Amino acid sequence: MHQSHKTLTLLAVLLCPLALAEQTQHLMTELSAIALYDNGEVWDLMRGPDAQSVVLSDWVVLENDAPGAGLSEKGPHVEPLHQGVLARKTFQLADVRAKEAHVVLYMKPRDPKAPAPYYLRVNGRRIEGNPVPWHEGVWHWVQIPEDALVPGVNQIEVGCDAPAGKGFDLLFAREDEYERGGGTFTFRGNTAAVTAGLVGTPYPGGDFAAIAVGETSAKSADGGATWIQGLLGPDNNVRGEYCIRLNLVRHVPRGTLITAPIDLWQGLEGYHAVLPRCRVANLRLHGAGATPSGTDLEWGVRYANTSDVRSAAWDNFDIVGTGPALDVSLDPGKMRYVQVRVRLTTTDPLATPTLTALRIERDVSFNRPAEGVYVQAVENPTLRYSTFWKKFEELGHPQLKALRERLKLDEVVAGAVGDFEKINRVRHHVSQLWYHRLPYPEYPEWSALTVLDRSEKYGWGGMCMQFVVVFTQALQSLGYQARHVNLFNHESVEVWVDDLDQWVLVDPESVFDSYEYDMETGAPLSALEQHDYFLKRYAFSAAKPIPWMSPGPWCNWPDPAVPETSQPLEISTFTDWINDPDPLKRPPQHNLAGFVRFIPRNDFVSHPAPRPLNNGSTYWPWSGFVCWYDGATPRRRERALNSDRIADFYPTLNRVHFEAVYTEEPGVIDLRFVTQPSRATGFEVNIDGTGWTPLPAEHYRWTLRPAALNRLEVRTKNSLGVSGKPSALALFWHYRPAFVPKPEGD
Repeated sequence: MHQSHKTLTLLAVLLCPLALAEQTQHLMTELSAIALYDNGEVWDLMRGPDAQSVVLSDWVVLENDAPGAGLSEKGPHVEPLHQGVLARKTFQLADVRAKEAHVVLYMKPRDPKAPAPYYLRVNGRRIEGNPVPWHEGVWHWVQIPEDALVPGVNQIEVGCDAPAGKGFDLLFAREDEYERGGGTFTFRGNTAAVTAGLVGTPYPGGDFAAIAVGETSAKSADGGATWIQGLLGPDNNVRGEYCIRLNLVRHVPRGTLITAPIDLWQGLEGYHAVLPRCRVANLRLHGAGATPSGTDLEWGVRYANTSDVRSAAWDNFDIVGTGPALDVSLDPGKMRYVQVRVRLTTTDPLATPTLTALRIERDVSFNRPAEGVYVQAVENPTLRYSTFWKKFEELGHPQLKALRERLKLDEVVAGAVGDFEKINRVRHHVSQLWYHRLPYPEYPEWSALTVLDRSEKYGWGGMCMQFVVVFTQALQSLGYQARHVNLFNHESVEVWVDDLDQWVLVDPESVFDSYEYDMETGAPLSALEQHDYFLKRYAFSAAKPIPWMSPGPWCNWPDPAVPETSQPLEISTFTDWINDPDPLKRPPQHNLAGFVRFIPRNDFVSHPAPRPLNNGSTYWPWSGFVCWYDGATPRRRERALNSDRIADFYPTLNRVHFEAVYTEEPGVIDLRFVTQPSRATGFEVNIDGTGWTPLPAEHYRWTLRPAALNRLEVRTKNSLGVSGKPSALALFWHYRPAFVPKPEGD
């Protein structure tokens, strides 16, 4: 027995190092360019024509009018064009190369039923205007020959030979309206990034240029014999800029793609959800693309021990190579995550580099963790981040608190079960505050309290935009994230619904008071889901895209003569008269979603400007909207900010992504939590159903119960008590203690 005990002890000594011996696996992660594009952060790039690669954006909009453009209560804001009156816009072009060039005008015909013809003179060359488009009767896109443009100064004149009162009203931006709309700077040739709040404080030089309002617009009242510089309007006394823009189909000089964080530990055979602690060696980065003459690709990397892309723990990017083919060895040190930055550049606007693929190889070494732990269930969402939307309203803002009390919102939602029920109670409550009517005089600021004050003064609060402002901020006062979205001729609201884990379009207008849902699944719809149904309804596709400038009708609302395919959609409402059986008298929710755009922030209480001038009163000449496009939905030529990425429109809010790692201590799991920041969000955990407990940090050590099924839930909770949908991890620990020989003599 004594000898046997020695033998067992020796076997235990020999076996333990084998059980804990370091193992190494060679891992390879292959990522297509489109996967990188869909999931990363993207600036000035687009899908390539093969739909498999990424190239520089081929969309350039030159404009300096948008911050001040729109219906103004300060005085004249349109120029009557008729026989003898010409409007001139000047553009400076260092390089005129382009695949296409279009002049973009905002002009309303005086007689919409019989619009007069109009014409352009581009550097003296006369070009006839197009028929007035059916759907967007004020926007006109006139293609001009590429050789009509010249290096240096280009003068574009707009004229109409109709008699006075029968021509057009050309919109112009008043100098005294620029400040609220974004100020007097362009960024890379237009005002979009400035008005959207995507760039910092503008300053002259580099990508920024100051707008000297009136410098590029001039008027002639005598057929072009003499010109009045910068003083516009019927009485030639308003300093401003004409809403005349230039759209060039050519590649921008540079664009950037930053990948989502890539987990160098992910992919270990035999492990998912919970990983052993690892060491990475022999890291190699392979990049593939193409660089025609005049173009280049620049590759950079950075590292961190968190997948939180907003964390300050990330290093700066180091450039590791240039050119179309990259094959480089890297040293991540003790870091787990890597991000790759690819910069695409060109000196030829007709040529673009191409990104096609990325491959990451590495050797990952680890000690095998204690046996007996099995993953039974996991819900661990991958977070989507928007390139554009990073600014959220302060949920505890004093104005929001005052609004909550003024509308008695706690009474409105009392007894409601779940977020969606509360949201829809508030929707109906707001929709009944007044009935739709234009908000003039004194168009209100984007403040719910201001709208309500105006409503008390005049007896009505306004139109769809004012319902949007009150509803959005009412939801924010209760702790929900909501935002303004713009559709065909309509403003509405999308809300992040935590208990549904999705964005839903919920319309508070008095003539809508509803949301739309899929009759087959019962799922309420977002704006882009409604857009998909719109495309199906009228059979639009990449082969048959929406014809924005068509002079004839191309959907049946409001023209019932256009064929359509019925869609399985219905609305939910608390307002009985909206249920009129006549489909043309019911809210045409998805019919309005033929075009979808949003402003990439919702903090208009704490930051009232920049924002559109009297939004909804004119056909949206402001430039700060991010606009959806796809194969069936072409980009609109007056718009500079466009995206076909779901992540840009629908970032994941209030969800927790967790990183779970085995520790050296058996039965102890190290967890780190990441969420999309949306103001004053903390974490709380629920262990084995014992109740929710706040966490003081984004880190938790979970001690498992032996020989048991263990379950952890984690969720966000904001400062107003609204909780996100939980993420979850369930682990079986089939406990068995390490072998310890019996003492001698037993």
